Amino acid sequence: MTAESEIAKSGASPSFEWTCLRSGRCCTVGGGDGTVTRGIVRVQEDEIQALAQSAGMTEEAFCAHHLRTVPDPVDGQLILSLREQPGSGACTLLEGSNQCTVYEARPEHCRTFPYWKGILNDPADLERARAVCPGIRIIPSAEQKAAAFEELEELYGRVAKWVESSRVVCLSRGVCCHFEDAGHELMAGSLEADYCVEKNPKTSTPDAPGRCPYHVKGKCTAREGRPLGCRTYFCHAGYAEALEAGHEKFLAEIRQIEKRHGYSSSYARFVELLEARVSFGEQEDEA
Repeated sequence: MTAESEIAKSGASPSFEWTCLRSGRCCTVGGGDGTVTRGIVRVQEDEIQALAQSAGMTEEAFCAHHLRTVPDPVDGQLILSLREQPGSGACTLLEGSNQCTVYEARPEHCRTFPYWKGILNDPADLERARAVCPGIRIIPSAEQKAAAFEELEELYGRVAKWVESSRVVCLSRGVCCHFEDAGHELMAGSLEADYCVEKNPKTSTPDAPGRCPYHVKGKCTAREGRPLGCRTYFCHAGYAEALEAGHEKFLAEIRQIEKRHGYSSSYARFVELLEARVSFGEQEDEA
């Protein structure tokens, strides 16, 4: 999977931008009960030879291990589709979490995701795709963005007052930004990611894989634009329950702001959302 970015502006669905973040989720998300939320990945007859060669198998063996026959969801005609691993629903050609073993020979249906007809023409299909792929980003208008940012700033102001009233103390150790050490994931939506990048366009090369690019030498360089999760997470265990309840309340408000101003309710790892918006360290190096 390569990192490529394109913008879709046609169809009935909202305009969106897509950047492949190598999450592997488009190849992975399935149901252990036999249902498959990843969807049917069509394989054409003339694609089998290259797929088999890439997998180092005969065509007969490849078909037996990696293909299945299913009815087309549109017209009911039988078609060939990639097979899923039992239990996980992941593609049988996936190695690890994000490595396609036949990437160069992958089917056209894989190559064209997320620019599928259904996703381009049906907002509901687009939302389902967004729930799977963190690299799909709705593009609100400038007016929608400005209005959403104004409401978000007001909410962040209330969050600050609420945190202050809870008497929680931050020792500025920076441990909360070491997600792997703190044992938690920093999640956010597209609105918060857009706002943070707007306020803090300069990023640094992360200190470690998966680390926030705004965490520099133990300090946050994006205090003004940091997302809700940063504002309500504190390492003092005594405050965790009350702060978590407040976080959920404010998160619900952010969801309403998103809905009012054309943002879809995406929710993904904050660092992955940033990767779709800025090149880590690029602005820093150019400065």
